[in-house]
Amino acid sequence: MRDDGQMAESQLAELRNMRVLLEEARVMVHNLAYHRRARLEAVLGQALAEVDRQIQELEELRSERRE
Repeated sequence: MRDDGQMAESQLAELRNMRVLLEEARVMVHNLAYHRRARLEAVLGQALAEVDRQIQELEELRSERRE
């Protein structure tokens, strides 16, 4: 019985260590997702600004041609 008790304690300790590692992995994944999301938002923001710039140029050219 003593060996069973020690084995159970060992397994419990391993499970607790695994839980800590899994929690750390979850935080890392969350952070990775956040950084990717932030980077994508920045890239999209730049793309939108470029599209806005091109739209503005085309609207100016169109209005010049009407004059």
